[in-house]
Amino acid sequence: MDTIVASAITKRFGRRADIPFLARIEEEASTPPFEQSLWAELLEPSGTPVRDFLAAMLTADASRWGRVEDFLLLEVAERPAAACALFRPCQKPGSDGPLDLSKLPEIASLLSWDDRTLKAFRLAYEKAWGGNLDFLCPQAEMIVETVAVLPDFRGQGLGHALMRAAFETARAKGARSLGIMVIHGNDTAKRLYERYFRPYITFHETYFEDQFPGLTKFRAELRR
Repeated sequence: MDTIVASAITKRFGRRADIPFLARIEEEASTPPFEQSLWAELLEPSGTPVRDFLAAMLTADASRWGRVEDFLLLEVAERPAAACALFRPCQKPGSDGPLDLSKLPEIASLLSWDDRTLKAFRLAYEKAWGGNLDFLCPQAEMIVETVAVLPDFRGQGLGHALMRAAFETARAKGARSLGIMVIHGNDTAKRLYERYFRPYITFHETYFEDQFPGLTKFRAELRR
């Protein structure tokens, strides 16, 4: 496909009305290089669709990796097409798992979960994210997360437009460095990030006891 000209792309920040779109972005971003979203296994016992859970998470302001207002949206012909979250991370290692568990009761209420379902999800989440999370220690003042372009708009340069928008916004917010990470096997994202960032640190699958394919964190210094 041809690259969309910059003048045809509108950039704005997320609004509450965007939650259904952002839930789709969250699902798209949490899937590669796997066949299904990283949330799917945790939600399987509850029977809750991934996108419904992600919409509830955003509604409850329960995401540690980007609240609604942290998202940069790109629109093409007034159609939301791509987005990424840009935020200042918590500096305490181990506290940056994707979900704020203190908001779990609100999420459960939004999804009409009973106590048994809530407890089962909490146990599954804590098992998945209860180990050593030092690898999530932030490598930059601001972090880019949840990067995705909807399928109908891929191959048209919107990934690059998102990166440029993230850099521009981070500079405007006074950040001196910007970070991002990619799970090994997500080669499309890796190639994109290598155009804008330098590798910072790599965690191989052995770090995760071969239960996860590993990841690489990137960092860029921001010049004003």
